Amino acid sequence: MVPRYAPPMSRLTPGAALRAGAAALVLCLTCWAALGGQAQTSQPAAVKWAWSGGVTARSAIVTARVTRPGATVHLSVTRADRAAAGVRTLQAAADGDGAVSFPLGGLDPATPYEYRVSLDGAASLTGTFRTFGEGPWSFRLAFSACADTGSQSPVFDAIRAADPALFLHLGDFHYEDISRSDPAAYRRAYDAVLGSPAQGRLYRSVPIAYTWDDHDFGANNANSTSRSRPVAQAAYRQLVPHYPLADGEAGGIHQAFDMGRVRVIVTDSRSYRTSSRGDRQARTILGARQRQWLKDELTAAAGAPLVVWANSVPWIAGATSGRDHWGSYALEREEIATHIASLGLGRRLIMLSGDAHMVALDDGTNSNYATGAGRDAPGFVVAHAAPLDRQPSSKGGPYSHGISRQRGQFGLLEVTDAGRTLRAEVSGRDRRGAPIRGVQLALVCEQGRCDVQR
Repeated sequence: MVPRYAPPMSRLTPGAALRAGAAALVLCLTCWAALGGQAQTSQPAAVKWAWSGGVTARSAIVTARVTRPGATVHLSVTRADRAAAGVRTLQAAADGDGAVSFPLGGLDPATPYEYRVSLDGAASLTGTFRTFGEGPWSFRLAFSACADTGSQSPVFDAIRAADPALFLHLGDFHYEDISRSDPAAYRRAYDAVLGSPAQGRLYRSVPIAYTWDDHDFGANNANSTSRSRPVAQAAYRQLVPHYPLADGEAGGIHQAFDMGRVRVIVTDSRSYRTSSRGDRQARTILGARQRQWLKDELTAAAGAPLVVWANSVPWIAGATSGRDHWGSYALEREEIATHIASLGLGRRLIMLSGDAHMVALDDGTNSNYATGAGRDAPGFVVAHAAPLDRQPSSKGGPYSHGISRQRGQFGLLEVTDAGRTLRAEVSGRDRRGAPIRGVQLALVCEQGRCDVQR
């Protein structure tokens, strides 16, 4: 097909020139279509992102997303120290959204591994994880919350440089505030976070354990009535490498796992939450089933030298209503605190929290809400860490070791387990990874009792 002659554009009026240009564009598009679109350069298939989680002493999960739904994705895994010969290779088909997960078993305890996710034998991403130890084992756990969607703050590189065995993300993984039933919106949010260079480097280097808060579950202060609830839960199961979920294939995302001799319990503060107003007896953050699950997990962990409870929202706060913290759910808080005290766990439990855009630390002076607790009866240690990359703020309190309000903060839990004794040091860190002055304490645990060292 030969285009018909058009006068030079310089001889046309502006309106005629516009009409002629449009006609030429239509003609060119018609020619392109007739040739089967051969002028277009096709984009090669790619691995969008990959990360690891669900790590134990002998297993792990690598989850990835690729640009070609249904494609065959390959995973190769090898010991980073090359002490064992051979490379383990797996393959699986990506689902209709390009997501794929690889459960790995038969791994060696306390061992670093390298992995490569590849597509079509060319496009690939590499990452690392380290399995946990069995029995007495020393490790670092980093924790924090609250980052702008796709943030590239230097704090993510600082967390990676701290070389933790695990990064515990305590919510607000993104700030998309999705309040509608839109699965694609959640996938785009995960893509934005995991595709960020700074965050991508972290999540490919350090395994994740993650519970959400309001902005990554639904809208601000979202609860169980959010229209986004079922799609948020489905997206988590599809895209996040996680530990076995107590609710199975549908429902909340509460889970628990061991790190050496330390038991870690992760609750879901959004899926079953009711309004913070109205009948005080009916208010709940966890819901009846999850609350009983938590109590059962605490009972089963009563013999552990140390228990970590990952709870996204502030625990220390005055009893009130209409607020986004445990103070508006004071009766449920009292029930849980009383159960913890009855097990003798009050001095062997550390709560790690996010939500409030601060680093804050309490040695138990202000955290005991058990029935009949005396004014001077100490509770458990409470440590907050946030924001990764949001404007600083504060919530709840008071906190015995004060509050730090900076943009770009995280916390470190450093456990040194010598068998007969276990030392757990909690510290706040700034965006460069330096300790935040005054926001640190240590627990020394021996023979079923932990004492705070000041």
